[in-house]
Amino acid sequence: MLTNQRFARSTALFISLITLSFVLMTFDVRTEGGGVTGTLRDGVRTLFDPVQSAVTAVIRPVADAADALVNLAGLRTENDRLREDLQEANRVLAETEGIRTENEVLRELLQLELPGELLTQSVVARVQAGGSSNFDFSVVLNKGADEGIAIGQPVVNLEGLVGYVDSVTSHSSTIKLLTDPDHAVAVRLATTQFVGTAQGRGSGDLKFISSRADGPVEEGEVVVTFRNRYPADLVVGTVAQSAEPAAGAGIQTTITPAVDFERLDFVRVIFFLPGGDDTPAEDEVPEGEEVP
Repeated sequence: MLTNQRFARSTALFISLITLSFVLMTFDVRTEGGGVTGTLRDGVRTLFDPVQSAVTAVIRPVADAADALVNLAGLRTENDRLREDLQEANRVLAETEGIRTENEVLRELLQLELPGELLTQSVVARVQAGGSSNFDFSVVLNKGADEGIAIGQPVVNLEGLVGYVDSVTSHSSTIKLLTDPDHAVAVRLATTQFVGTAQGRGSGDLKFISSRADGPVEEGEVVVTFRNRYPADLVVGTVAQSAEPAAGAGIQTTITPAVDFERLDFVRVIFFLPGGDDTPAEDEVPEGEEVP
């Protein structure tokens, strides 16, 4: 009960002082702040300065905190906008880099070194689809018969031999890859000149067999095509393992393909067909070799 009385007296005193302040302020304005009024005004100011300071000390941190929250919200909005701008810039940069890379590949394909006049007798195409299953070792190109592509024509990229045209429509063609188990190609080892057959195995290395090899082959030796189904000297790959000839069996080893068949993009289809003027006669193939 005593506490309530004290609170009531304090409240009444505070209200009285405020009222007195307003009265003095009014009177001060009317009398232009001179004489007794000025003295009273100074006294009231002296009396209320500690109160004002205390109120300011309480209110200022609250106001500063409110300003900080407003600024924080603005910073978050700005950060979100900057993040979106950065993502868009990265997307544009990636697209630009992709276009630049494609242009570089196309430029190199246009200047690809091919035997004879094969470069002028070819067309660049893009891989637009892979095989329909893990057992379909083929890809589909975006060009076909209307661009001069025909069944049997060889396909290369910047790395080497990709395969040959297996089927064709007016505006697309299907390429059987070098890795297809049903695909075999006559090859020649560039250093030893041994001729043999490279057989696809579905994935990974190709199987190499040379029944007439009479000496060792070394790992890393370059393997190129021997003229038959394909023009001569197209890069096939490199010998994966050194091997010695076995009595009566020649040499068997593996070849690492030059082409990365998981990353096919642009290729060049060569207008060369087996049985044409550039295809060797049977007596040009070493006796005893089974050439596809």
